[in-house]
Amino acid sequence: MKTCPNCKIRVGGDPVYCPLCQSQLLGAGEPPRYPPTQPELRRYSMAYKIVAFVLLTAAVVCVAIDLLGPETPVRWSIPVVIGVAGVLVLLRAMMKRRRNAPKLLFQTLVLVSAVLVLCDWATGWHRFSVNYAVPILCTAALVLNAVFAYVNRHFTENGLVYLLLNIVVGALPYLAFLLSPEQVPMAWTICLIVGIITFLSLVIFKGRDLWVELQKRLHL
Repeated sequence: MKTCPNCKIRVGGDPVYCPLCQSQLLGAGEPPRYPPTQPELRRYSMAYKIVAFVLLTAAVVCVAIDLLGPETPVRWSIPVVIGVAGVLVLLRAMMKRRRNAPKLLFQTLVLVSAVLVLCDWATGWHRFSVNYAVPILCTAALVLNAVFAYVNRHFTENGLVYLLLNIVVGALPYLAFLLSPEQVPMAWTICLIVGIITFLSLVIFKGRDLWVELQKRLHL
C-alpha cells in the first residue's frame, strides 16, 4: 500500500495523490482488485464519431451543391441538414442506457415530424405533413407507448413518463380541432380516438402502479 507523508495513512490501490490532503503518496501501489471495464458509451464512441463524420461531411457537401449550383425555389439542403442532426441525436440517445423508451419515442416523433413539416414547407406547403404524416406518426407513437408500458418490467419506475407522453401526444388532435374546427382531417380524428383509448387503458390496467409511483414521487 501507498502511504501519505502528511496524513500518515495507508491508501489501497494505486492512486497518485492522497484523498485527504492531495499530497503525493509514497510507496508501491497494489495491483487493481477488479478487472478494468470499458463503459458502453465509450465502447461505441468511435463508431459514433465515424458515423457523425460521414453524415456531417455529406451534409456539408449537400449544402455546398445547393448554394453553388443553379438557383432553385426550393432549398433541398435544409431538410438534409435537419435530418442528419436528428439522426445523430437519436443515435446518441440510443447509446445511453438511461434513455428510456418513452423519451426516445418522443424525441423520434418530434424530430421526424419537424423534418416532414420542413420538407412540406420547402416544396410549396401542400399540407401533407400536418394533414396526414404527423397525425399518423402521433397515432403510431400512442400505440407504441402503450405497448412499451405493458411489456416493460420496470413500469413503476417510468409509469408517469408513459402517462405524460400519452397526454402530450393525445392533446395534439385537440389543437387541430381548435385551429380548424370545420376542416379536420380524418387522420387527426383517428389519432384523437386512439389517444383516448390508450389513456383509458393505462389508467385502468396500470392505475395501481401509477398511483404507487405518484406516492413515491410526492412522498405521500
